[in-house]
Order: sequence, then structure tokens, then C-alpha cells
Amino acid sequence: MQKTITLEVQKHIKKFFENGEYGLANGKGYVEVARWSELGKLLHLVSRVIPFTQKIRETSGATLTIAYNLREKAYEIPYEKIPDLTRQLEEIFRRSLINYVAAAQDVTGSDNYSEFIRKFLRTYDIIPDVDCDWEVLRKIYRDHLERIEKCNAKRRKVSEIRSIPQKIYAQKVREMA
Repeated sequence: MQKTITLEVQKHIKKFFENGEYGLANGKGYVEVARWSELGKLLHLVSRVIPFTQKIRETSGATLTIAYNLREKAYEIPYEKIPDLTRQLEEIFRRSLINYVAAAQDVTGSDNYSEFIRKFLRTYDIIPDVDCDWEVLRKIYRDHLERIEKCNAKRRKVSEIRSIPQKIYAQKVREMA
């Protein structure tokens, strides 16, 4: 049975899903999601049996309507799960942005990640400073780079600590010989 859900999301998230891998279903105004896709699995996981009809929610601002298939007629997505679902959609957008920019940097070897963020936005027809804040997008990738640097610093510190006893052991061996 095909069901739809309307989520209140930011403009750039709406454009990302409408112009991305899911796309609009034949111009019907909603995104059609297959059950085996990442978003389809997510919708299936948060749905549960609701034997009664839920009130229709009022939405304002940018909305994303998603059509999905479920075998059970009584399965619905409860309204208390919708904020978690929208946060997960934002996380999918973040991850896609980070992966796109990181892959482009790996291929080209360039340190200028701003141009790759612009290419990512052009791919999904997202207009910076209209649909989303440019500095926020840059901060998403900067935060990713900082997390990687912190992790690498920890690893360097651990490798330095591990290498000290080996040097001391080698010095003692030389002194004994």
C-alpha cells in the first residue's frame, strides 16, 4: 500500500532530495522512495501499528512529501517520530556533502574545498545564501576536517608513547653489549 508523509524541512534539504537520487515522481509533487533505499529502510523502521486515524498536521514553510510503500495497512509513522526523521534527513544531507567534497579533494589534491561545495550545490540546484547559509555549509566541512585532525593527533600521540619504550629497550641492549 502506498502511503505519503509530509515533513517540514529546510529549503536545501527539500531540493537535495527532490533533485537527488530519489527525484520527483513524474512531476506529481512528491518524492517516491523504494523500500530498499536508505530512506525507505528508515521509514520502515520508524513506522509502527497505529490502529486509529491520526489528525492531519498543519505544516508551514518548505515541505517535502515522501511516498513510500508498506505491506501492512495499519502501519503509520507516528507524529512523535517526525522530528527525529527530519534530523536524519539533515544528517543524510551532511554526510553526502562531506563525502562529495572529500572525494573531490582526494581526486584533485586541492585544499580549496569551497569550490567543491559550490559544485555540490550546483548539482542539486541549491542556491547559496537563498536556500541555505553559505557559512553553515562551509562549517559542516570544516568541522569534519577538525574531527579528523583530532583523531590523527590522538593516533600520533599514541604512536609516540608506544615508540618510547622500544628506544629505551634498544639503549639498554646496546649498553649491555
